Amino acid sequence: MNAVLGARIRALRESKGFTQEQVAEKMSCTRQKYARIEKGLIDTSYASITAIAQILGIKTEEITSSVDNTDQKQPMFRENGATIQEDKFIFINDMIDTFYAHRKLYKSVRQVNVDE
Repeated sequence: MNAVLGARIRALRESKGFTQEQVAEKMSCTRQKYARIEKGLIDTSYASITAIAQILGIKTEEITSSVDNTDQKQPMFRENGATIQEDKFIFINDMIDTFYAHRKLYKSVRQVNVDE
């Protein structure tokens, strides 16, 4: 996870036109330590992520969104006034149906191979 977070920090830093030296200086750490953060070699505290976000002039969520992407698409309308719980129920039922269809197909193929 550190590598994903570090890659995201690096991409955001580069998009804002900062060098590693500039960010490290504002964080009061060495460039080497900051480089290790971007490479994912060391654990990064939330305080460090917040400091990096402030230096880059972005929200902390822009850094962590690649790790904790909770943005889920919501339907623009619901059939027959259904609630979100009903939508989830329908989705789960569709997944179960798909699972059983794949299972049935797998068993039929496997029986053919056993019979040969």
